[in-house]
Amino acid sequence: MLHYTVPSGNNFVMQWFSKNAVLFSLKTCLAAFLALYIALELNLDKPAWALTTVYVSSQLYSAATISKSVFRLMGTLLGGIFIFLIYPETVQSPILFSLCVSLWVSVCLYLSLLDRTPKSYVFMLAGYSAAIMGFPGVTMPLSITETVISRIEEITLGVTCSSVVHRLLLPVSMRRLLEQSVSVWYQNGRQLCSDLLTGIPRDKSPEREEILIRMAQYPQQVETLITHCVYEGDAARSLIRLISVQYRHLSYLIPTLTAIERRLQQLQQQQIHVPESVAVAFQQFLLWLNASEGVGDTSDIQSMLTASQNALKNAWRQEGLPVGDCLLLSGLLERLADFVRIAGAYQSVSDLVSDLSGDTRLARKERARPHTDTGLLLLSATTSLLATLGACLLWIGSGWLHGATAPMMAAILSSFFAGVDTPGNSMKLFIKGVVISIIISVIYVAVLIPQAITFEALIICLTPGLIALGLVIANPATNMIGLSAAVQLPGFIGLSHYLTPDLPGMLNTAIASMTGVLFAVVITALIRNKRPSWIARRAVRSGLRELLRFVKEMERNGASLLRRQQFITGMLERVNVILPRMRLDPHPDLLAAGNLVTEVWLGVNCYDYYARHQQILSNYRIDNGQMFHELARFLQQRMKSLKTMPHPDLLDALDQLLVMLENLATADDQLFTPLFHLYSLRLSLFPDNGWPRLKEQEY
Repeated sequence: MLHYTVPSGNNFVMQWFSKNAVLFSLKTCLAAFLALYIALELNLDKPAWALTTVYVSSQLYSAATISKSVFRLMGTLLGGIFIFLIYPETVQSPILFSLCVSLWVSVCLYLSLLDRTPKSYVFMLAGYSAAIMGFPGVTMPLSITETVISRIEEITLGVTCSSVVHRLLLPVSMRRLLEQSVSVWYQNGRQLCSDLLTGIPRDKSPEREEILIRMAQYPQQVETLITHCVYEGDAARSLIRLISVQYRHLSYLIPTLTAIERRLQQLQQQQIHVPESVAVAFQQFLLWLNASEGVGDTSDIQSMLTASQNALKNAWRQEGLPVGDCLLLSGLLERLADFVRIAGAYQSVSDLVSDLSGDTRLARKERARPHTDTGLLLLSATTSLLATLGACLLWIGSGWLHGATAPMMAAILSSFFAGVDTPGNSMKLFIKGVVISIIISVIYVAVLIPQAITFEALIICLTPGLIALGLVIANPATNMIGLSAAVQLPGFIGLSHYLTPDLPGMLNTAIASMTGVLFAVVITALIRNKRPSWIARRAVRSGLRELLRFVKEMERNGASLLRRQQFITGMLERVNVILPRMRLDPHPDLLAAGNLVTEVWLGVNCYDYYARHQQILSNYRIDNGQMFHELARFLQQRMKSLKTMPHPDLLDALDQLLVMLENLATADDQLFTPLFHLYSLRLSLFPDNGWPRLKEQEY
């Protein structure tokens, strides 16, 4: 029987009327009235645009409000410049003008999707701002200059009022949020590491998977917070430099923890006895990990882990420990040492960042470059192009007086949700906001606005609705509905200098808006509404191509340490794309393919085995050509079918190299490290196979 808990009245009140939500709503309402008053006093053409801008650019945190305001103003200027450039050449042909604007919307959307930080808002807004400014001018060519200038003026006024009010009136800092995000990121990794060492169930627990998914989402969250936090001024610069360095170290937690889990599972499955020295190292590691005073000095625990690895090597050389057991336990200790290094770097990085007012550009450059799915971006841009142009053709072909709103809404909606998995679900929330806006607008236009004959009366009339709108936007569950209403309401109500409501005109505009929304929804459903597993599988294939490219470079002796680092960074970015989608949409092919963490270690161990030890391998005339050939063949086959398993010829090539290196390493200690990395490579591909036993003549 399923049980659920009905939220209590107190929880409901706290959710909607929290201190931050109420403060945000009141400040945004004040900024909106300030913008509306100035717009009316300055006799600006579209006061409704200023009010809409306040609600769209306002955020709970003052730095986020300022950054979004700056990005919105820059995007509006770009869109206005574009309209000024193309309008004289296309004014005689509405179809050509519509095509140019639609192409501009799609190109700007593509550029915005290349950058997953908040700065992408600049290009996205440049696209649909051109639609907002340009389409109404098709039927009134002489007014295009006034429309563009008016839009820029209103946006400038709106973002200025929003930024000033949120920055000066009880500002809410996001520095604490940024610190907490990184701290929780590390604490989650610490908790998972402790859970792994204290008990390994045969099946992965949901709690462990949930921690991994949260950790995969932290890089994007931290990147977003850093982008906003820059606008808190010099006081935040030292924190940004600190977080930027910590960010790079914590990115390695997922592959390190999954490697620890893999080796612990192998120990359990093969029932390998853990020597006393290793058991003591585990106990000391857990004591260090769970120490209440934090990470502290890591030199002692590092020394103990190194001593345990040396003890294992000596036990193998004295023939008291099988070589497979030695390498598996050594690999586990090495991964634990990796975790210690990550934790130590995370804890001590504040000592390395001594220049409190230094430039943060270097730290930003060293952060991971986002994984880019060019095909998906082009698909999103094409969807926007078709939706906008289709609505234009309907409007122009029908001669609809208020029809310019349709392509405007198609451009806005297709841009808003271009970067969302399965955008159809999010579009439903936007449509709810539009419907609610229409209902509220009818009430205002038909009943309330006609009675507001002064500005003071208008304030009294609008205050309850605007405060409620702010509360809806502040609630994450209803944020999209609130933003949808904020985009529509001021225009539907028709706030202007004379406060003359026009119910038929409002209904006509509402119908045009819904038409544009439906165009965007239908075309998105036909072209762009892809499942999360579809996106994740493309990321897996992209990662396999990157691994194959890296392997080929190693085989040609063209891989450097910098290339190794770039490979890890790019692969981890894909891992962060895949993990949440695997949980949300577990497609059979995706479950068989995995999350690319194994492929990260495959590339790393392949490099550490061959590229780092090429000279000594060459001295002993160890031929790795067959291994590289079979590995490349496997990766090529797997790109075609994600369910492809490593083939026996690859296992034979690895086993022959392992047995050869085992015999040679007994006489030359320099070969133990390449033997360790080659075994780790084989463990990534064939985790269920024990140590190979080949006859002498086979190698």
